[in-house]
Amino acid sequence: KLDTDAERGRFLREAGAAGRVSGHPGIVTVHDAGLLGDDRPFLVMELCPGGSLTRWMTADPRPSQRRVRDVGVRIADALSAAHLLGVLHRDVKPANILIDAGLADFGLAALIDPDTPLSETVEAITPAYAPPEVFAKKPLTEYADVYSLAATLYAVLSGRAPRWSETTETPSIPEIIKRQKSPIRRIAGVDKAFMDVLLSAMAENPEDRLTAAQFRDQLTALNLSTKLAPRPLEVT
Repeated sequence: KLDTDAERGRFLREAGAAGRVSGHPGIVTVHDAGLLGDDRPFLVMELCPGGSLTRWMTADPRPSQRRVRDVGVRIADALSAAHLLGVLHRDVKPANILIDAGLADFGLAALIDPDTPLSETVEAITPAYAPPEVFAKKPLTEYADVYSLAATLYAVLSGRAPRWSETTETPSIPEIIKRQKSPIRRIAGVDKAFMDVLLSAMAENPEDRLTAAQFRDQLTALNLSTKLAPRPLEVT
């Protein structure tokens, strides 16, 4: 239940952002949204029984590099479309990419506005896939979504997020900030050109990253094998 005007306004704003982009084939369709008479929010979305990319992180056999790349192309294209409409996702991660539908959960989406407060985003965003500027409390741009998508593909290929250990415990914010200073390791067994594109999309400075459209195009241009990836894939 949403008890305040601010909460109701935020939900309707976020539902509106999701509705604006849900016509894209790489984004889960939102059919309806609103508030019930007792101020409980509701969303009517398409049913996606195939599960999310988190299934691929522990799958045996592993998905091929080409299949992982193809998902990346579809989601990068969806993000490009969203960015052209002035919408950021802000929480791209394996759990928010549905295998048979596309990008879901625009719960942190917001109109691109440099004056938007970041406090709620910093509290709610998933640290493992967040770009460095989140922890530096800098304004988020479309390049933050590109970083998070690249980190998601990295995690599907390696079994864990960049700079993340195998432990399931989430490190403290100071520990995460410390890890941000370490370079992201390449994943053994993954095509060098694929890794080059991922690392470019995860550059430390947002301005040095690819746009979503550039990320899509560079992923599309890769000549990758359909051979299943080994499990586990070590980072080196």
